[in-house]
Amino acid sequence: MNWNKIKEVIAFDGWRKVIQKTYHLPDGQQATYDILKGPDYVTVAAFTTKREAIMVKQFRAGPEKVLVTFPTGNIDEGEDPLQAALRELREESGYEPKTIIFLKKLYTEYRADCQYIYLALDCEKTSEQDLDKTEFIEMYLISLEELKQLCKDANDDTFNDMGPALLALDYLSSNKPKRNYTTKFNP
Repeated sequence: MNWNKIKEVIAFDGWRKVIQKTYHLPDGQQATYDILKGPDYVTVAAFTTKREAIMVKQFRAGPEKVLVTFPTGNIDEGEDPLQAALRELREESGYEPKTIIFLKKLYTEYRADCQYIYLALDCEKTSEQDLDKTEFIEMYLISLEELKQLCKDANDDTFNDMGPALLALDYLSSNKPKRNYTTKFNP
C-alpha cells in the first residue's frame, strides 16, 4: 500500500495535540485525518505475590466516567519505558515488583503515540500512593478469576485494559520462561 503524506499541521496544541495529516491514498484520492498526539505511555499488568491483580479506578474526562485499568501513565521526557513502568506502578499503587517483563508495544489507529505493556510479578506493597496533584486514584486488588470476569462481562463498560489483561493472563497460564528483561527495582 502506497500512502504519501502531503502535509501535517497542528490543529490544536493543549494537554494533548491534535495533528491533521493529509495523504494521497493508494487510489489517488486525498484524505485528511485528525490524529491525537500525547507522550508515549506504559500500562503495567501487575500481580501480587498471591497472584492478585493490582487495579486502579479513576475518573476519565473523555467518557466522563470512572474507568478501571491497570496502573498506567506517561513516559516522562528522558525516561525509558521500563523506568516509567516501575515508577507508575509505585506511584499509583505503592507496589514494587520482584520481576517485570516487557510484553508488547502497541499503536492505535488515530494516535501518534504508543503504549508499552509490561507484566509485573510478585509485587509487594512498599509505600503509599504518590499521586500527581490532579490524580485521584483508588487502588484495589482482585483475584485472577475476577479479572477474567471483567474481560468477559459484556455489561461492564468501565474496564479499559482488555489487551494488557489478555496478554498477562496468557503469560500467567502458560508457564513461559521469563523473557526480554527482568529487573529488581531499586529507587
